[in-house]
Order: sequence, then structure tokens, then C-alpha cells
Amino acid sequence: MFPSEFPEVHACPQLKQLLALQVDMQFIDLRSLLELPRAEGDGGCNFAAASVLFNIIAGSSVCFYDANPSGLANRSDRSRRFLGILNDFYPWVGEPVIKEVGVSILYQSARNPLAHSLGIDVPDATAKPKRVSLKKWALTKDQVQGLENSVDRPAWAGSTIVEVKRLHTGGEEVVVSVPALYLGIHRMLHALFADAAQAKNAEALIIMFGHLWDSYVSSSGAWYVISRRRR
Repeated sequence: MFPSEFPEVHACPQLKQLLALQVDMQFIDLRSLLELPRAEGDGGCNFAAASVLFNIIAGSSVCFYDANPSGLANRSDRSRRFLGILNDFYPWVGEPVIKEVGVSILYQSARNPLAHSLGIDVPDATAKPKRVSLKKWALTKDQVQGLENSVDRPAWAGSTIVEVKRLHTGGEEVVVSVPALYLGIHRMLHALFADAAQAKNAEALIIMFGHLWDSYVSSSGAWYVISRRRR
């Protein structure tokens, strides 16, 4: 099930349309990435899949979470929003770490290095080094759809934070499951849009700015055009 098909957005036609045009296609890409590798020697696209998932969290935190005009313009507020949507709507039940630790791991240890330093932990004299492993394996189409449609996490998917273990160097290794993160983001968006106030604010923001945005996706899915504001 794609985000535009969520029952929680049926009463918000502008939100539903934006999801269909600009967000569903990113989940189409993720479906393909989650099925890799298909043959020996193929790339698994672990970094690529995780990067897209973190981009969706970030984008949703700006466009749909506490949606308002200043949130679009205020770049200095992006960190708070990313942390906020994970804290308020990501499903942390059943994870091996408490919510606050899980949020920090996904933001500080996984997303930031992927976005800013090729996945490398930037040295910090005040903190112990961390090594993040992105766990991913080839899923079947049925398994991918199971992640999308499951209310409860399938046992085979495991937790988002697989484990946190001490290294002999004194640092930590954190293992993050890409398939579990995919499921978690689906549940996060369901919970976000099920919040009437959040959905109402997102719908109002899209109505306010929708006429200024051009959003296209080809019928074949062969190319995409980034949304842009007319000048």
C-alpha cells in the first residue's frame, strides 16, 4: 500500500494528491531496492535504500508534521522536526533500546553520516566513536508488501535497532535493519495522518501553496521532475 492509498488520507484530497504525485514514486523505488541483490555480484544498495528512507523521514517532518508556512522556510528548524516526528510517531514498541536512544541513533549515528560524510563517523574528541552497520538482504515482493501492510512487525523482520554492542576499541557498533526501518516509516506515516490535527494542518498547507508548486511524474515512471516554485 502506497501512502496515497492510506485510509487516513481519504478525507484530505489535496494531501492525497500530493502523496500520489510526489511520494508514492519514492516508495516504488524502495520496493525495487529492497529486492536487491537479485544475483551474485549485484549490489545490495544498502546505503541507497537507507538514504531514501531517511530522506522520507526528513521530508515528511517538514511537509506533513506540524505543517505550517514557517516550517517550509526555516531551515534551522529541520533537526528538531526530524527528531520530533520520530519521537512522536515512529513505532518504538518492541525495540531493544528506549525511544530517546533509538531516535538519537537514527539521527546522529545513521542519518547524519549518510547525508554529510559518506557514512563515515566524524571524529569527536568528546564522544566515543560509533560504527553503524546497515543490515539488509534480498526480500521477495510478498515480503515487501507484508512490511507495508503489517500493523505488527513480522517476526522475520526484526527490530529497527538490531543491536548495540561495545567494540574492543571502546566505541560502539550499532546495527540498523533497513527492512524494519521501511516498515517503521509506513507505520509512522499511518500514525501521523491518523492524527486529525496533523492531517488538517498538512492539508491546509498544501491548499495554501499547491498552486505555486509544479509536481510531475511520468506515466511510465521513467523520469521525475523535482517540485519547484514558480518565480
